[in-house]
Amino acid sequence: MSNTDDKKTQQPEPLQERITPSNKEVIIIAEQSDGIIQPVTYELLGAGRDLANKLGGQLSCMVLGESLGAEVQKLVTYGADEVYVADHPELKNYRTLPYRRVIVDFLSTFELPPHIVLLGSTTTGRDLAPRIAAHFETGLTADCTELDIGPYEHTNKADPEKLGLYPGCLYAIRPSFGESLKARILGPWNNPQMATTRPGVMIPLPPDESRQGKIIPIAVNIQQEDFRLKVDEIVREITEGISITDADVLIAGGYGVNGAEGFELLKQLADCFDNASIAASRKVVDAGWIPYKYQVGQTGKTVRPKIYFACGISGAIQHRVGMNKSGTIIAINKDPDAPIFTVADHGIVGDLYQVVPELIKQLKGANVTQEEKTLV
Repeated sequence: MSNTDDKKTQQPEPLQERITPSNKEVIIIAEQSDGIIQPVTYELLGAGRDLANKLGGQLSCMVLGESLGAEVQKLVTYGADEVYVADHPELKNYRTLPYRRVIVDFLSTFELPPHIVLLGSTTTGRDLAPRIAAHFETGLTADCTELDIGPYEHTNKADPEKLGLYPGCLYAIRPSFGESLKARILGPWNNPQMATTRPGVMIPLPPDESRQGKIIPIAVNIQQEDFRLKVDEIVREITEGISITDADVLIAGGYGVNGAEGFELLKQLADCFDNASIAASRKVVDAGWIPYKYQVGQTGKTVRPKIYFACGISGAIQHRVGMNKSGTIIAINKDPDAPIFTVADHGIVGDLYQVVPELIKQLKGANVTQEEKTLV
């Protein structure tokens, strides 16, 4: 047999398993406002529970604030095994430097680093997460729509020191390439592996009042240099009507609505339901037809209503990731090949200016319940 034949039959050597040191703990950095834990925290606990189970580790939550009381116990109710509480008057409202110092100081006390640290992709999380990641010289994936655990084989011989099989990697999944594809991003070299997820994307666990967990106070050591910013007043935005994240029914319009006046028709359809609102795609908002607060999608808000009408929306992936977990999706579009039909439970191929008036007529003339209206 020739040397060439030997090379053809030679099997590659198995990759060496590389274990990046960690304690297999998944830690959620909670977010609170006015002493109330924000919904994104409960969503992260739901995702974190699955990750911790796959790692064979524990799920913990760290919360900063002042006199949070019963809110802390809720974190156990929603899945945390342990809750680390940093209670201090200067932590009542979020400020970058004090929060960063308390979190970094605490995470640095671990003999082995946590395996994963997660935050919400909110105004606070987007400010805080990269600062934590930079301190620990670890990777951070922002605006994830999915999270998972799995192995990674690094076979790039140009990087021989990292060759090997890495088990227990965080798969941080998010839209990429112009938001037309999903990218799976891994950072197995250092722990903690970090990611942020958008509010409304992950699903919280049902609260379990019987769950038992540890509440652990932690030391707070804030330096004078952390108080470069002083909070004089916090002004909350007052929104009129129903927020699209709270509505049971959303009537969303896309570029096929053909102008701002088209949303008047969608408002009439919304009036046929209780707790309903209009919504919109990014293209409509960019065109100035409707304010940004109504935007659904990767660069808008993630929603999960009971009923979602997509009227004249083509259904690009950046829009679908913001609404594909709705209870019932009804798509109305003239194009039978529109991507929105791939996620729709019910599809109507037709002109929305003919379909929507008929829906309004049927809904106003029928004595039906909210649930039955999904079938009209």
